[in-house]
Amino acid sequence: MKRQNGKVNIYYLMRVLHRDIGFLTIGLTLVYALSGMLLIYRNTDFMKVNRTEEIQLETGLKDRSLGLQLRIRAFDVTREEGSKIFFKEGVYDTETGIAVVTRKVYLFPLDKLVNLHKVTGTSKMSIIALAYGFMLTFLAVSSLFMFKLGSRKSRRGMVMIAISAVLTVVIVMLV
Repeated sequence: MKRQNGKVNIYYLMRVLHRDIGFLTIGLTLVYALSGMLLIYRNTDFMKVNRTEEIQLETGLKDRSLGLQLRIRAFDVTREEGSKIFFKEGVYDTETGIAVVTRKVYLFPLDKLVNLHKVTGTSKMSIIALAYGFMLTFLAVSSLFMFKLGSRKSRRGMVMIAISAVLTVVIVMLV
């Protein structure tokens, strides 16, 4: 480690950590970038295929509880015939409890990437997403230490930060 006057040079240390953590995050950054681009078009069939599955549920379920059990948003019954309830994604038999559902899913391995992107706090993978978030935060903050404060390159960095802040505010206001 480089030392100046017996002390560790903070700029050198931050550059080393920035480089190493940057290399560590490359894989997850690619996963989040690619799956994020896919999720922009999640309301279309882009890169999706139909997957039909048979699910055993409780018998006698009705509208709302059936939609909750199947985890279908905006669940809507289209018609009922005897013991069968028909809906956009499939059919449910109230006597046997069997539901046949056809869903649009991403192709393999894109489905895995999208699922990693949509991790929630209850998932086993949430600790990885949290660690990744901390690493990205460190990369953003440590970039301030790439050049000594007051240098020409440091001033250029501050201008870029200001531009980024203005762009962020404009984008948020447009949404």
